[in-house]
Amino acid sequence: MSAPFRERVRRWACEPRECDRPLRTVRRLAWLAAGLVALLLAEILSHFPRFVEIVYTEHVGQWIGRTLAAITRWYPWSVMELIVGVLLVWLLASAVRALCHVVRGRRRLTNALGCGLLRAGALVGFILVSFYTIWGFNYDRADLVTRLGWQEWAKAPDAEAGTDELEKMCRELVAVTNQEYERAFGSGDLGRPSTPPMPMSEIDRDIDAAYRRVGERLKLHPSFFASRGPAKPVLASFVMSAQLISGEYTPWTGEANYNRNIPCCNMPEVIAHEKAHQRGVTSEDEANFFGFLVCASSDNPYARYSAYFMAQRQLVGELGKRDMERAKAVAKERCPGVARDRDAMNAYYAAHKGRVSDMQSKVNDMYLKANRVKGGVQAYGRSAALIMAFARSNSGSCVVPLP
Repeated sequence: MSAPFRERVRRWACEPRECDRPLRTVRRLAWLAAGLVALLLAEILSHFPRFVEIVYTEHVGQWIGRTLAAITRWYPWSVMELIVGVLLVWLLASAVRALCHVVRGRRRLTNALGCGLLRAGALVGFILVSFYTIWGFNYDRADLVTRLGWQEWAKAPDAEAGTDELEKMCRELVAVTNQEYERAFGSGDLGRPSTPPMPMSEIDRDIDAAYRRVGERLKLHPSFFASRGPAKPVLASFVMSAQLISGEYTPWTGEANYNRNIPCCNMPEVIAHEKAHQRGVTSEDEANFFGFLVCASSDNPYARYSAYFMAQRQLVGELGKRDMERAKAVAKERCPGVARDRDAMNAYYAAHKGRVSDMQSKVNDMYLKANRVKGGVQAYGRSAALIMAFARSNSGSCVVPLP
């Protein structure tokens, strides 16, 4: 490379230009450092789960979450969806503007890259600090079995005895699912996939009321009972469908959001699942379990149907891993309407399964494992063990008595 050319490159990359931006190195690196401190603090607090439970989950964390939910509940759609959209537009516009300045020679390339990297580091730091402050320290609580003292109930029988117990629970769940379907619609088959026979706002209120019943039944802290506002549908639900996401909780706005395009039979349980996250439940198996127990404890027949529909799918799936013939025999006991909803669920997942959903699953798996969730995305399926533990504590029955 000739000396004149090197000199031109040096001047183009290093000499100050009229549109250069201040790097603000100290401020932006301070945010990144604060994020790393938040990660370190989370790791330290994981060794003090009782402290986290009493100080953070039952007091500081729930107060922050309820305050955010009260601020955002006025808007019927997801506020976080708006924030993400505005943030993406701002980031894209900033990148395009910086590129244009560099191409026109009005800004150094090194200045644009330096600002971009420092800004990205500061954003990561801010996200980490705000995430753990608002909600993330809930990951450091003890698991639900420990909190409820269910260690004995969580011990599964060995081999054949365990399979017999599982089959009995599956048959009971299939029977009660059929019963709740008929109670909700007055028929064993609508001739189409089911839809709620009442507005979703009514189902949402019934789920909130059921949270109080569940909290009292399990003797949980009174902060668990309080409503955090209605669950909200996401306008861009097609994006969630492409990623096979049924719902999400956004700590920064305190909102329980759900995908309005998922099969309706799954919707009440998904809403209750996300409302569990609102209440500081972090693990996906525990949120699934609360989704089941809360909907099954509801006055609303469609919510109860959704709960048992989810539970029997999970447990029959577990039975199939042990004895496929028994699982097929149990599945045949579903009434036509329930079987139709099962087919609709399978068709939905088959239609949206692909590279995007696989990539999202891998990202979610890394996120969960980074927060010490055992098994990562496999935690979603472990709620079957919690449902069985509940049944053992409930005289061997998965059915929740009607209120």
